[in-house]
Amino acid sequence: MLINTIILFLRDALPVFVISTILISLLQQQGIKQLWYFLAACSSVILSLFLLTAIDDISHTFDSTGREWLYACFYIVCYFITLLLLTQLPVVQGHLSMRRHFVILLCASSLMVIVMTLNSANFLIYITGFWYQNNASNVLVAGVILGGGICASIAVLLYFLMTFIERYCRIICQILLIFFSAGLLMKATNLLIQIDVLSSERFLWDSNHLIIENSELGQLLTVFVGYDATPTMLQFSLYLSAILIAFSLMLSRAIFSKPSPTITLSKEAA
Repeated sequence: MLINTIILFLRDALPVFVISTILISLLQQQGIKQLWYFLAACSSVILSLFLLTAIDDISHTFDSTGREWLYACFYIVCYFITLLLLTQLPVVQGHLSMRRHFVILLCASSLMVIVMTLNSANFLIYITGFWYQNNASNVLVAGVILGGGICASIAVLLYFLMTFIERYCRIICQILLIFFSAGLLMKATNLLIQIDVLSSERFLWDSNHLIIENSELGQLLTVFVGYDATPTMLQFSLYLSAILIAFSLMLSRAIFSKPSPTITLSKEAA
């Protein structure tokens, strides 16, 4: 029970801590205050409680595949929100126009609300299911404390790492965001495979003998880079394509947004 609770924190709570740290660091670089985060967090708490009460009804829709469809669609939406956010972030720090400022806030808030709502609902389903088990409450509390401490420690270390390497903070945050969103896309494909929307092809490889996917390290890699121990050819292709598209978008903006060199003429030359 204790290990399961810690792994649950790494699976459902750590993504919230990680995306919070990435987005807060990224928007701080643009001089945007953190009020947006508290509003997004409050909205996420309300929505996760609503989702918790409605999850049974949702699950019984679409031939009992409603929950998988809901989560998969939102994970896919998160990837495209990330692409939109990457197009709006300035290459160099400077003054943001009102339109760009609004779009960046909207993208960051949407990502935060979706990830926090879905993961919080998953976590609450687990907690409410095991809380009333015999002799499980004490172990569950210990697991919550340990799991929460691990997630908070990782988030704090990541935040101070971003602060320490402030010069490269913007580019590192964008890279982390790309891999994080690609990982969400992998979650979507797994859900669609479960409900037979995508074909469950033969696995390309099985790396569970190196890093077990459901272990602590496996869950950590899943959150940061979308690790899957048994990907299919379709999943691997989609994952690579998602990363290449996002990186191409980021690099093209860096290239085409560079100011063209200007030649100044002296009065004598003029």
